[in-house]
Amino acid sequence: MITPPAISLVLFIFLHAAGAAPTTHLSNITSSINATLQDQIVSQWVGAPNIRGTWDIVWTCFATIFVCTYTLLCLNLPAPSDSTLVLVRRRVLWMVLAIIGPEIVLSYAAGQWSRAKQAVKSFTKSGHKTFNMRLAFFADMGGFMLHPKGHTTFDPFPLNAKQLHWLVIHGHVDYPDVDHLKEIWDKSKQDQLAKIITAFQIGYFVLQCIGRATQRLTITTLELNTLAIVVCSLMTSFTWQHKPSNVHTPIPLYTRATIEVLNNNESWRNTPLDFIDVNGPGWSMNVQPFMNMPVIPTQRPIQRIPNDRFPMNPYGLQEYCVCFATLLFTGIHVAGCGFSFPTITEKIMWQTASWLLFAVTGIFWIFETMASWTRLGRWKWLYLWVTDRKKLPDFEAIKREEQQKREASYEWTELPLPWEFWTIMPVAIVYGIARMYLIVEAFLEFRRVDAAAFLEVNWASFIPHI
Repeated sequence: MITPPAISLVLFIFLHAAGAAPTTHLSNITSSINATLQDQIVSQWVGAPNIRGTWDIVWTCFATIFVCTYTLLCLNLPAPSDSTLVLVRRRVLWMVLAIIGPEIVLSYAAGQWSRAKQAVKSFTKSGHKTFNMRLAFFADMGGFMLHPKGHTTFDPFPLNAKQLHWLVIHGHVDYPDVDHLKEIWDKSKQDQLAKIITAFQIGYFVLQCIGRATQRLTITTLELNTLAIVVCSLMTSFTWQHKPSNVHTPIPLYTRATIEVLNNNESWRNTPLDFIDVNGPGWSMNVQPFMNMPVIPTQRPIQRIPNDRFPMNPYGLQEYCVCFATLLFTGIHVAGCGFSFPTITEKIMWQTASWLLFAVTGIFWIFETMASWTRLGRWKWLYLWVTDRKKLPDFEAIKREEQQKREASYEWTELPLPWEFWTIMPVAIVYGIARMYLIVEAFLEFRRVDAAAFLEVNWASFIPHI
């Protein structure tokens, strides 16, 4: 009697689920079935095998990671002189960062969102109520290029939203005459079809993971890594929902006065408008000089606003959401501690690395909160609140005056604080090592995988039927 392919495959899965070493590849099983059916006649209904191969798992994960890190990535405008190779290299670097540390990209996006929201408030207060989040993001990504009157010694340079606001309210440039609901998004070359494909791919992958978990089917560590990236990328995409993508051409603005009149002949470091805002802080602008590393393009004024600029710390509910998102990303890896691994050593190493990832993320937020409170004077405020509350009004008045002076000077922030750098750097190194191991182990696991990992989800079981 001939055994149908479906029965053979079920027997294969059953034997391996019962404890047999899954050393036989699915391709061998298919070859065996083909050999069995060769020159035979089947007189009954044969259903499709409800299995997937190793390549199906890898390809699905790779495709999902790609759409998350490429399609959803919104970078600032490039410099006019940037070549195609430079643009590709920059995007690839940020895609790699979005894979290794997607919560880092999320933190940058959250800072940009906070700054855009602040810019909208400033313009609205000044009577420009049509200035919305799209315009704010567009300005902070270098969307407006300033051409100073009669200046030929240096090239035009990009403005950020704060600099644009100062120029507009002081009458040095006209309020941007753009249809902010159409023109800016016309500049955004993001294909709507790509967005639909991205949403479909992400939705399909998430549903697959939910279905496998519900039916107690094995989820590979590669899929777990991918799920963590997907969750973090979706939060980043939500934060960047108003930010145009793939915009390469800025809108020119022309001043009515010379730069010497605008900045009163003050010295500057990045642009002649440093007295308004220095386009910081950020890794390339602050941390690299602190480490005596070369700073990004030496040309001054700068020709693009760096993508690693962290313009404002998230505050209030958003700060808590970002903290939750980063802990959720690392917590998803902790969920894999109960998975089976090729060896007990690898299982212990996964458990150690995933818990380290979760712990150092929490420690990072503690250190960053301490540093932020130090800059804002909250520690002293708390001390006075406990010991002598009568001094609080005077202290708050002094802090407001200091804040105004910082905002009026391009040395408005001290980042990083020395103790902040030397406490967070070891944490970042531990994080990097743990994260890299989790990525490598995701591929090493395929040496020996539970056979249930190759079973497809039985979607019919989720549909009520008789």
